[in-house]
Amino acid sequence: MKRHRTLLLGELPIRPHSRRTRAVRQLLAFTSIASLGAAATACSVTGEANPAPAGPTTTASIRQIDDSGKRLPFDNRFPDRWSTNNNGTTYEPCTALTDDELAAVGIDPGSVIDVAMANGQTARGCRWEYRDVKLSGVTQATGNKPTFEQQMQDREWYATSYDIVIDGRPVMVDARARYTCMTTVKSGRAPVSTLVSRISDTPPSELCAQAIEFTTLTIPKMEPPAPE
Repeated sequence: MKRHRTLLLGELPIRPHSRRTRAVRQLLAFTSIASLGAAATACSVTGEANPAPAGPTTTASIRQIDDSGKRLPFDNRFPDRWSTNNNGTTYEPCTALTDDELAAVGIDPGSVIDVAMANGQTARGCRWEYRDVKLSGVTQATGNKPTFEQQMQDREWYATSYDIVIDGRPVMVDARARYTCMTTVKSGRAPVSTLVSRISDTPPSELCAQAIEFTTLTIPKMEPPAPE
């Protein structure tokens, strides 16, 4: 089957600012989307993603609590945010770290946004902005396909690609350009990807250091990887 780059994430919502700032933030979000999606293969998604339901459905009737009992840091609009497309791990990127833990690594907890833009989509996770670095953010998401093992065999387009071990787990580190770096680790049966992006010409080593830092904080919160 021919491989191609399939976007896993819908376009992220942008907070209202000036027209120029909105445009730059949109580009930053799209950079995150494209980089996470670059690991996907042609047959990576099962099921269909549908827009948020219209009509009388309200967030009060939609699940807002993760599997560990923590409330999401936003109002979830999608009944199938958790679905068979992303049930390979119970790990929830949006609730893994406390506000204090996020702030300790320079992230603005209040900047959190859901990556979900369609009901039943593959990617489940969140994006945050760095507090003191303009137009820079971190996205962490999980989805069942492509698997961790498939991604390990499909990294030829990255400019920088290497493996490390964190807390006894293998972690892929991949950078496509001087604007993004992504780590990927296995939790349960699913990969969890962390991507740092910045709209400035930044050495990949700096971006990868931040992605590794965020991954190091969250790995202890993840369930052990399941056997292949």
